[in-house]
Amino acid sequence: MNKKLITMLVSAALGAPLLASAQGTGVTIFGRIQTEYFSTKIDQAAGASDYRQEAIADNQDTSRWGLAITEDLGNGLSANARIEFAFRTGNGVPEAAREQWVGLSSKQWGAVQFGRINGIFKDFAGGATLDPFLGSSLQARGSGGAMYSPLSSFGVGAFVDHAIRYNSPEFGGGFTAAVLLSPSDATQAAGGTGGNVGGRGGANNYQLALKYKFGPAGDVFVGYSQDDANDAQRAAAPVNGRSADDETVWRIGGGWNFGNFRVAGQYENIENALAGNGGTTCDAGSSSGGNDAGISTVQCNTALNTNGDGDIWFLTLQYKLGKTTLVAQGGQTNADAIGTSVEREATNVTLGAIYNFSKRTRVFGGYQKVNVDGGRNVANDPDSTQAQVDAAVQPDRSTWVVGLRHDF
Repeated sequence: MNKKLITMLVSAALGAPLLASAQGTGVTIFGRIQTEYFSTKIDQAAGASDYRQEAIADNQDTSRWGLAITEDLGNGLSANARIEFAFRTGNGVPEAAREQWVGLSSKQWGAVQFGRINGIFKDFAGGATLDPFLGSSLQARGSGGAMYSPLSSFGVGAFVDHAIRYNSPEFGGGFTAAVLLSPSDATQAAGGTGGNVGGRGGANNYQLALKYKFGPAGDVFVGYSQDDANDAQRAAAPVNGRSADDETVWRIGGGWNFGNFRVAGQYENIENALAGNGGTTCDAGSSSGGNDAGISTVQCNTALNTNGDGDIWFLTLQYKLGKTTLVAQGGQTNADAIGTSVEREATNVTLGAIYNFSKRTRVFGGYQKVNVDGGRNVANDPDSTQAQVDAAVQPDRSTWVVGLRHDF
């Protein structure tokens, strides 16, 4: 057998980064494999049986593999690309696309990316950068009283399609900036009311953020996001007495490290929450089970009211004790009343710990409790009568989790 082929197979089997060179192009295989045992109980209305789900699964699509590609073009310029797919351990759900983009970068002027890209509110200004339990059933994203999580990723959800993103180099002694734009005529989004941003007739779908890092002590950030209603959303019948309008989000936050302690958090204000993007019905990333309906524990009443406003705050406290990180965190979602949809308040409290066997392997566990105060619309119908809202289920939720994760 060819010696080069043997070397490649051994490297892949050992989980070591695989580097291939073709006329100066480097390719690195990377990924993550995670499985957790979780037990979730969702309280039901008086007289009804509580809903309980227990499973061994990767309920948040955390497991993934991909290729990171780079080529040195000379004079400080590089070509870069990323191809990444998610998969689920435990139930064999087929692969799903994650980041898929190509771009150019330079230490002098920064980096530009084109394709399917992480939103700025996900990996630059707060969001996923703050939550140590991201990707588990203990995560803050979408679990109620924590982080706004529309499927359009103009919160801290999935990925932005048809996008261009610019990341600046450091300037002004600690500042960095990022800008993301999704052009309007995205036919994939024009045919329906959900999933993607913009659509025919939609424009100005963008995010921008500024961050200041004060050395290893931490950073502060501020950002703005606008997700225009697409044609289908604008043409739909009014909900809660209002037609769909452009959804906007302001976010501010930061983190501070001192010794073995870390405290971090963010506050975001949302206006004109759009239906169909996952942020007004069942929050994306809220233990949805993906294509496996048998493990669905999604919280459908912790999001905002359709076409309404609201605000969300999140706070995490962490303490490192050797290889163990102790975590206490939580937050609150306040959905303002609008039309027939009454005010709701969802509060999240999470306690847990992470033990790192190495830089690449960890075990984690903990408990999360979500309490919901206020009405929920029957069957997620924003035009339910007040009597229906008052009589609806109040699904408070409690979750126990223990999991294992390996990065390669």
